[in-house]
Amino acid sequence: PAMFAIAFPVLNALNVMGLRTPQSAILSAVIFNAVIIIALIPLALRGVKYRPMSAASLLRRNLLLYGFGGLVAPFVGIKLIDVIIHAIGLA
Repeated sequence: PAMFAIAFPVLNALNVMGLRTPQSAILSAVIFNAVIIIALIPLALRGVKYRPMSAASLLRRNLLLYGFGGLVAPFVGIKLIDVIIHAIGLA
């Protein structure tokens, strides 16, 4: 929606995070994705340690860590990057 917000102003209603401008929203998302890819490379190369635990506790742990964290982290990260971008005047 951020890409088309200038052409279709009605799409501004979808700006639930309150990002400043469409340009800063796109720049924030690109920067966040680049940082996350770089941050996850060591995890991918190293792997995850095996811990003997029950299937239920393993599922609960993975849902909390990767499910909830993977859902919340992009919103928080993109908003923080947007605030920083606006503070230093990049977009």
